[in-house]
Amino acid sequence: MKPYFNNDMLVLLRQVHINMPYKVMPQYLEMALNYRFNLEIGFEAADFDRVPRSELLALARQLERNHCRTTVHGPFWDLCPGSLDPAIRQVSYLRLQQLFDILDIFQPLQVVCHTGFDPRHHRGYQDVWMDHSVNIWEAMVKRAAAMKIPLLLENVWEHGPELFLELFGRIDSPFFGFCLDAGHQHSFSQTPLPEWLESLSGVLREIHVHDNDGSEDAHLPVGQGSIDFVLLFDFLREREISPLLTLEPHSDEHLPLSLSGLKEVMTARGPVQPGRPFAGSPAGRSAEGTDTGERCGIETDRTLESDVRRT
Repeated sequence: MKPYFNNDMLVLLRQVHINMPYKVMPQYLEMALNYRFNLEIGFEAADFDRVPRSELLALARQLERNHCRTTVHGPFWDLCPGSLDPAIRQVSYLRLQQLFDILDIFQPLQVVCHTGFDPRHHRGYQDVWMDHSVNIWEAMVKRAAAMKIPLLLENVWEHGPELFLELFGRIDSPFFGFCLDAGHQHSFSQTPLPEWLESLSGVLREIHVHDNDGSEDAHLPVGQGSIDFVLLFDFLREREISPLLTLEPHSDEHLPLSLSGLKEVMTARGPVQPGRPFAGSPAGRSAEGTDTGERCGIETDRTLESDVRRT
């Protein structure tokens, strides 16, 4: 089913990113190019073993020709940079290196990874886990800085922001930041959203936007769960923080509903400044000297409509 986008949704589409696993790219690429989606391309570990570099280069060229900005999400299943098992740490490091090996192809605004921490397993060994984890993330942050592509860590099972605060405290770099997954915080965390925001506002570069009722990570459209998005956007507005926003719909029908719900909460108490590229990133450097609308890819309804009709 092809989603329906009204004028407001088309404008918002140019301001946000849409998560799209690489494995479903053939199914949705035509629509992404037609509507000029900004994509967060999600890679699984197996993609690095089976997908030739030439295929990735072809995709990157198509996205660039259609002015689709990209971010990248790294593999996470079974990976754990802080693992007590040296072999698991070795495989985790290998997959992260393979991830960074393809970043030059897409030149993403930023790259998102998971910590691999699970309090059910690692809480009793957190100090050892942290030391192992820091060793790997230090190496990856050095590589991110050399490429001028920020590396962001996303919350999943973590009960609170303390683990991230320690990681960012031990690895101090402008190319190391935080991605808040609002759905994960609501369903897995034991710490209220305001505390996450207060603690990590200084390194907040991206927000994954989806909803749930707190019982599971349901990836519902914004407004169909119980996450307090008005509180979230009030905080961003008051602190003048402009993280990149990424929608994570899990069905075709959820994308337009998510755009509609996001538009409503973003404007509930006044406009929110859209996220913009980090000044040191390739996209940020190319954006220097342009106005805010051009930097954020905001265009008029008429321009967007004519682009869609032509394609």
